[in-house]
Amino acid sequence: MGSERGWERLVERLVAEGILRSPQVICAFRRVPRGPFLPEAVKPYAAVDSPLPIGFQQTISAPLG
Repeated sequence: MGSERGWERLVERLVAEGILRSPQVICAFRRVPRGPFLPEAVKPYAAVDSPLPIGFQQTISAPLG
């Protein structure tokens, strides 16, 4: 998935499914994608709705989680 467009599609899906409801949270999701917080190896998967490894046996949560 392309970085910015993929992230926006994910946000749109989470809104459509009623997972993201608060206008403030939706705005925050749009302004702060999780890609910049990921190691280079997993950046292509930033818009995947799944936890991703960030090193040291830790993960970044799935966007809906």
